[in-house]
Amino acid sequence: MSSLISAYLFLSGAVYSQETVMSKDQVIAEGEKMADAQLKMLKGNYWGRFWVDGVMWAGFADFSRISGKKAEYLKEFEKMGNRGKWDLILNKEEPNHADDICIGQAFLYVYEETKDPLKIEKTIQRMDQASDAILNGEKEKTDTQLKNKEWTKDLTWYWCDALFMAAPVHARLSADTADPKYLKAMHAEWVRISELLYDKEEHLFFRDARFFGKKTKSGKKVFWSRGNGWVMGALVRILTYIPKDDPLRQRYVSQFREMSEKLASLQRPDGTWSPSLLDYEQFPYSETSGTALNCFAMAWGINNGVLDAKTYRPVVEKAWAAILAARQENGLMGYVQGIGAEPGKVYADDYRWYGTGAFLMATVQVAEMAPVNLPASPELSAAPPEKKK
Repeated sequence: MSSLISAYLFLSGAVYSQETVMSKDQVIAEGEKMADAQLKMLKGNYWGRFWVDGVMWAGFADFSRISGKKAEYLKEFEKMGNRGKWDLILNKEEPNHADDICIGQAFLYVYEETKDPLKIEKTIQRMDQASDAILNGEKEKTDTQLKNKEWTKDLTWYWCDALFMAAPVHARLSADTADPKYLKAMHAEWVRISELLYDKEEHLFFRDARFFGKKTKSGKKVFWSRGNGWVMGALVRILTYIPKDDPLRQRYVSQFREMSEKLASLQRPDGTWSPSLLDYEQFPYSETSGTALNCFAMAWGINNGVLDAKTYRPVVEKAWAAILAARQENGLMGYVQGIGAEPGKVYADDYRWYGTGAFLMATVQVAEMAPVNLPASPELSAAPPEKKK
């Protein structure tokens, strides 16, 4: 079979049985198929501005910059933003909750494209509040506070997902406004949450303090795949905006390299990462949301000279092949673990909006790497559908 015919079969949606070389245009075309499938499913019903929505729109924001459908997607952003009056949702119990801030990544993108200050006026108000809370109200946690779960009282970001949801808004807003306060607050909270949750021996993040000392059935530490994917994605999203001369920049680069090395060693033969990173046997599933985030982050690292291309390109290419193979008949990515906070079952037909967002982020960076050598379609693993609750 010629490479041209093989590429045609791949792009027409057929399962490809041999290695394929993908061009930049072909990679972008895959992103457009995913984006269009997601918009078709939404049917214009942008009902929320929660983190699930925020991750999806963050992916659209990245992808819009390289897609020939940029103007079309920007109209969808306008519909979404206007419906909520460009405001962030508010959790009254935790007014600076990171999940509520995530949609700000999309609002900042629209502002950068339109230069309309109304698009980020309310985002700035909330980020002023969140940054002041971090800089003025945070304290180090004692062992007693951690034991009694009092770590939530003074730490704004107390779970690793929060790094993806909020930190990029801080870094990007600081770059857009030239106000260092947002970046200063991000630095302060990232250091605190790293001291709390980053395992310096394993070079992985616990999802939150509840997992200290918790073990899998085989006695291994519990590190959640998507949780670490959130951190990987957050690292490259903030490194994009942290100034080159920032004295703390190298701290993030070092953490990113440590995590990348560890995660590369844990990649499954099918190109994915198991929901529980250290226990393949207990969770023998191909999980694509964490995989897409790792693909995105490591491809960024290659493209920006932070990771060695010879070492990490095969890792990225295997991950890219896996998330392509996970697409369903409706065009969306399956094998996405549902909303949760720890490793769990994965079903082949499960998709989520945040999975689409992660796929689109990966598309942008893989396109920049192109041409890419795509391995033959991997055989993915999922829980039996008849046992799905």
